[in-house]
Amino acid sequence: MGRLNLYLFKRASVNIGGLVVFACCVLLLERLLRIFEIVSNSSNPAADATRMIYNLLPHYLGMAVPMALLLGTIITIDRFSRSSELTAALGAGVSLFHMTKPFVLLGAFLACLTIFIEGYLQPVGRYNYRQLVNVVKQQSFTAALREGTFTTVGTRTFFAGTDLSGSAIGPIFIYESTEDEDGNQLGFRMTTANEGRLVVQEDSNDPVLQLSSGRYYQVENNEQFDGDLSFSSADVTGAASVIEYRARGDDERELTSVELFKNRKGTYLDTLTKETNNAALHLRVGRAFLLILLPFIAVPFGLNYGRNPSSAGIFIGVVFLVSLQKALEFGQGLGASAKIPPWLGIWSVITVVTIFAAYIFWKSAYKMGQPPLTSFAMQVAHWQKEARSAVSRVRGKLSGADSA
Repeated sequence: MGRLNLYLFKRASVNIGGLVVFACCVLLLERLLRIFEIVSNSSNPAADATRMIYNLLPHYLGMAVPMALLLGTIITIDRFSRSSELTAALGAGVSLFHMTKPFVLLGAFLACLTIFIEGYLQPVGRYNYRQLVNVVKQQSFTAALREGTFTTVGTRTFFAGTDLSGSAIGPIFIYESTEDEDGNQLGFRMTTANEGRLVVQEDSNDPVLQLSSGRYYQVENNEQFDGDLSFSSADVTGAASVIEYRARGDDERELTSVELFKNRKGTYLDTLTKETNNAALHLRVGRAFLLILLPFIAVPFGLNYGRNPSSAGIFIGVVFLVSLQKALEFGQGLGASAKIPPWLGIWSVITVVTIFAAYIFWKSAYKMGQPPLTSFAMQVAHWQKEARSAVSRVRGKLSGADSA
């Protein structure tokens, strides 16, 4: 690539890499509050929270990479311009297109990386995160008896005090409703015990609550069972068995790109409509393609000539990227609802961006004049001046009419 391009490539790589890490950290901070709330009742909160963050990383990488590429390119070109290195390079006959090659190469690399992240890591990570949240939210047998509050699990309601020393818990109260085969309630059973201990079966890892010195009362069909219903020891099993989470694939965001491609005709999976499937597939391909276009937009945004350089490139870049993301989501929604063809909702937006990128880069590289943002700022200032002059003329006419 030459020394100049290698120099730009290294500086852009450092800026983009740092922005990816920074963006992921900022985005994760918002989710951490919810993660801490979810794992607050977990028996192993640190491990569960770590696994959740690990599964969420692909999701936030998909959001951070386009932002980092655009802002990293703008920052690199802006610093290159402010230090007069850009002026020296242009004076030496190096074209702006030649200096853009390192950024296009980085965009192509990130596009391939995005295809893998959004096509495989992100769907699998999203499903694993949802599955882990489902498991953590289900009250474990131990947690249900440690809280010292009434906790309902299935047809049983538990309450346990925590006044006993050691590993024992108690006193214990268990209320269980009895039902017939059709689900109609026949009665209920209440169990009380002075003490209980939690053990785990070695063969099945199922939790077992061992009760001692207790009684139980049973009522069926509005009649209470008589007799000696006390016990010296008893076991309660299956009180809080974990319900298995659904299979992956109910949401198009949980499907890999290969699975979406197989289901493009709607015959591979019956859980999604063909339009929803194809809209998600076109969105993933379109987002990867946009990473190759972004350098041709970011480089003109970062250009600065003259003695009064502008710093609006970063702000305009953020606004542009957020607007682009919302436009893609809107196009995907229209395609998924079958109001327009799925490909049209995505690729119409990309076509507009391609035309805009070609125009702004061509104007910056092959036309003499101020950089695009500087020209835009000057035009806005001109419009403001014209607007103030028009307001002054209107006020003058109104003042003359009032005096008459």
